Amino acid sequence: MTAIALTELIEGAAALEPGEHDGWRPRRLPPWARAQHDDTWFDLMEQAPTGVSLRFATAASLLRLRLHTRSVRPAGAGTVRPHKLALVVDGALSGHVTIPEGDVVIIGADRAVAGRERRDPSVVTLALPSGGREKQVEIMLPHDCAVEIISLDADAAIAPPPAGDSPLWTHYGSSISHGLEASAPDRTWPARVALANGWRLRNLSFGGNAQLDPFVARMIRDTPADLITLKVGINLVNVDSMRARTMLPAVHGFLDLIRDGHPDTPVVLITAIACPAHEHTPGPTVDRGGSAAGAERALEADGGALTLAGTRRIIERAHADRRPDDPHLHLVDGRTLLGEDDAGLLGDGLHPTEEGLGLIARRFQAAVAGLPALAGLLGGRR
Repeated sequence: MTAIALTELIEGAAALEPGEHDGWRPRRLPPWARAQHDDTWFDLMEQAPTGVSLRFATAASLLRLRLHTRSVRPAGAGTVRPHKLALVVDGALSGHVTIPEGDVVIIGADRAVAGRERRDPSVVTLALPSGGREKQVEIMLPHDCAVEIISLDADAAIAPPPAGDSPLWTHYGSSISHGLEASAPDRTWPARVALANGWRLRNLSFGGNAQLDPFVARMIRDTPADLITLKVGINLVNVDSMRARTMLPAVHGFLDLIRDGHPDTPVVLITAIACPAHEHTPGPTVDRGGSAAGAERALEADGGALTLAGTRRIIERAHADRRPDDPHLHLVDGRTLLGEDDAGLLGDGLHPTEEGLGLIARRFQAAVAGLPALAGLLGGRR
């Protein structure tokens, strides 16, 4: 199979750009959107293809995928955790395959690139059930590094998947939805939900960067979707990027842009999960002994500074303001997904462990099932 044919199999990406090894690098934002920010960390997070997969139909029993990864590692840290592919056959997880380490980008304390380590591409082998029958195959790309897909070979013909009618889900969120704490791409909470329901996921979650950027809203506007979910709050506090005055109009503006392209699509606003360090303490977030904490702000009383509780009130108000004219807009309190009683599942006081991500997935499933307008999307392909 040639690299050009691969473009027909890659789903969940906004753009494919040529790589350094004659392959294709999936990008989750198109070039015009990437041109509208200037943040190295955002760029690195956007390149990690969480929610991006190779999907195809084949009767093959053996696949050989040639690819190259590029990881991010803080200066002075040890080796990068192994990256994995998840293999899904006929809608069920078949197993994981570890990818040999590729290039590593070393990031300094100021989040600027401090160095690089370079390695050659790798080939991984994936075994499929034998028997000669055609199977629907999904290879979920790693969620925690950039990837260049170079070639895919098989011992039988490969074809693009049938069009089908699986619901299309677009999710927007922070690192908690990006899922960097997950051990494999199918273990992020959005991926768990998508697998359980037979949904096709477009994951627009960017570690540290759920900042209500208008270019993301425009992309959601222009992307086909049967369900849109927006999980907002924690990153606005983490980097102290907004105040109460600016957040409410930003939420409305984000929703206005989405509604320009999706006037009747169900949209679910999800407030922040619990984070004791910031429930009533403004950002920015600092690392204090390996755990997230609010900065000690040498300020006078500042009622406009955002706390996590404040972000929830603003999102609740936006929902209440819009709901009379928008019956397809719904609200889920993030604390019902992971609350203060579950704070032990926040490994660093901010990010859920893999166990915590599983809890969020199960509770999100229950929350959506409780919304009559969305219940029809649950329980598998329509």
